[in-house]
Amino acid sequence: MNYVAIVGTNARKSYNRSLLWFMKKHFNAQANIEIVEIADLPLFSEDAETPVRIAEIARQIAASDGAIISTPEYDHSITAALKSFVEWMSYGDLHPFTNLPVMIVGASLGRQGTNNAQEHLRQIMDAPGIDAFVLPGNQFLVGPAATNIDIKTDDMTDARTISFLETIFQNFMVFAKSLQPMRAMAFDRTSGAAPTVAGKGVVESVKLGYANLEKVMPGSGLDVDAVPTVIAPDADAPVVEQGDGWWIEKTTLTDDVVASQPVTVGATVDDDEEDATTGASMF
Repeated sequence: MNYVAIVGTNARKSYNRSLLWFMKKHFNAQANIEIVEIADLPLFSEDAETPVRIAEIARQIAASDGAIISTPEYDHSITAALKSFVEWMSYGDLHPFTNLPVMIVGASLGRQGTNNAQEHLRQIMDAPGIDAFVLPGNQFLVGPAATNIDIKTDDMTDARTISFLETIFQNFMVFAKSLQPMRAMAFDRTSGAAPTVAGKGVVESVKLGYANLEKVMPGSGLDVDAVPTVIAPDADAPVVEQGDGWWIEKTTLTDDVVASQPVTVGATVDDDEEDATTGASMF
């Protein structure tokens, strides 16, 4: 099984990022998990052209067997960066979450974990135009994250928490496999045409996001008229994993970036929030 794991924050220091990296390592023998960052994506605007990076991420999601989203909690909800990302994924020709199995996890420094944010995200993923299949129940809430996740090594430190995550992940794999026939029913919502089903229930023509190939990145796998572009990491790049035409680099994060963040005056702080200065869960 191949899953796309989305880091639901643009923060450079994140327990949710570490949680996904732990899952990638821990479940390596059971599934391939590809980490996707949203930190550098532009804010959604329906007046803007769809950025190439957005289209490429949509292609990754549509080609996967499911998605895992790790969300922090900011003021009792998800981050603005994650909401903007999901809006891009439901815009125009991009509907990669249609009929896609989704697992939601989250980590926070607060005692309540990310309960409110996860509930909001479930509602969002059920919206028309997104139409994801979110794994029911099976809430994985890590809090306080500092005592359960080693952010320097991307490891989880509590054996019972790891055991619970293993149970939920197994449930998600069964859930994703059972929904594979539904994935074949995904179609281009912008065409106005319903999927065509043959006599044995097999979809004759399936589109997973693109109505045409005009906005496909030149040289990508979907660019049928161009010679594929050969790309490779720098010789000294800290490559964690590499495949045919792709690789993942691991960067070292420092506290200097967090310390330089602007301060919001007069913000409120709830029991499950993490930062008394900004009034938002920073991780």
